[in-house]
Formats: sequence, structure tokens, C-alpha cells
Amino acid sequence: MTVIPNIVYNHSYGERGLGDLYLPENADQHTPIALAIHGGGWSAMDKSSFAGVAQFLCELGFATFNTHYRLCGTAPWPACGDDCIEAARFVLNGAHDAISTLDRRRIVIIGASAGGHLALMTGLRLPASRVRAVISISGIADPLPDAVAFPDRYRALFGHDATPADLDSISPMPFLRPDAPRLLLTHSHHDTVVPVASAINFVAAAKQAGAPVESYFYHRQNDGHCIWLPDSNPHKLHPDIEDAIRTFLL
Repeated sequence: MTVIPNIVYNHSYGERGLGDLYLPENADQHTPIALAIHGGGWSAMDKSSFAGVAQFLCELGFATFNTHYRLCGTAPWPACGDDCIEAARFVLNGAHDAISTLDRRRIVIIGASAGGHLALMTGLRLPASRVRAVISISGIADPLPDAVAFPDRYRALFGHDATPADLDSISPMPFLRPDAPRLLLTHSHHDTVVPVASAINFVAAAKQAGAPVESYFYHRQNDGHCIWLPDSNPHKLHPDIEDAIRTFLL
């Protein structure tokens, strides 16, 4: 595995306009690529927190662009959503020499927590023909139950108390359609950071819309999202979540 750090996808964002490219050994024109999006409630954390997921994807044979985006303390919504679409187009357009040699016809987009929301909003708003799959790990898939539980998160995202129209504007569910990319949602029933109802509601809406959705719900209860293997550095997903993603992608 080779890592090319701090590739600039937007100069005007400073550090937040960077991404790290993870390349499998012997990557070539047949190597698929993924966009990885970190969590942090849209207001915290960075790409280093998602390095273990990028490494895992690389081990599966996917080159991975692990991206930063502007946090809402600096730029409220829709900045982070726009940034992730921009990062995806950067990859799709092969705007870096090491990316241009890869198979960019259809990308995988993956994120966790708020990054899961951004993955869904990115993958469902890009042309479906350019997206191979979207994976949300404990993501904010339906914002409503999350906003009821954690209103401060949305006050930070918008810069004011969230209105129903605000929540509608960030929901990925209106973009569900039969020709949507393949979708995978994973979530613990004991998640204390994002209510599991957020994923359950989205999966139900996707099935109703005829979108190709799969889910992996589980009952592990350790801390927070219940996704990270304790004492792993960088953070690694629990093996059962990795297995669900591996089966879905391969």
C-alpha cells in the first residue's frame, strides 16, 4: 500500500481542501476507487480519523481518496455537502496524475456518522451512472430523529435553530429512486450518537422508492456508534462490519 498525503482538491479551502490517496500494490487502470468521508457531526474531526477505513478499502483492492471538507464552524451548510461533491468530481475527473491512471468510471462513496450522511448526499446527487455504490456506517440517513435527539448539532450546522425546511434540505431521502446506486447502511441498535431510527427510516423509504438498498443492523453495545474496534490505531471497524462491507462490494 502506498499513501500520497495532502493532495489538494481545492486550494481556497486551505487544509480543508486536502485528501490522502491510498493506493493498493500494483494499482493500474483496472483498480477501482472510493471516496471516504469522515464523521464528527459536521463540526469536528478530520481525515486521519477515517484512515483505518481507507486502509481496509485499500486491502480490498480499492484505491481510496480520504478527504477533508469544511466544518460547519467555519462554513455552515451547504458547504460540507458541496465540498464532498467537489471531492467526488475531482476523483471522477482524474484531476491528479495518480488518480487519472485508475478506473474512475464508477466510484464507491463511504462515510460514517455525519460522513455517512455526506456519503448519501454525495452519491445520490451525482449521476447514478458514475457511482458504483454508497455505504453509510452509522450515518445520519434520516435527519429528523437525529435532530430531535441532538438539536445543537443542527444549530451548529445551519448557524440557527433548524426549521423543518432546513431538515428537508439536508435529507438524502428525496433523492431515492429505482435507478439509484446500490446502497448499504450499517447501524447498531444501541448507537448513542445517531439514533438507529435514522437508518431504519431511510431503509424503509429506499424500499418504498424501489432503490437498491441493503442493511446490516446489529446489537453490539460498547460505546458511541459501536463501530470501532477498541484500542485500534488508526480506528478499525469491527470485523462483522468489515465483513458486511466486503460482501456488499465484492
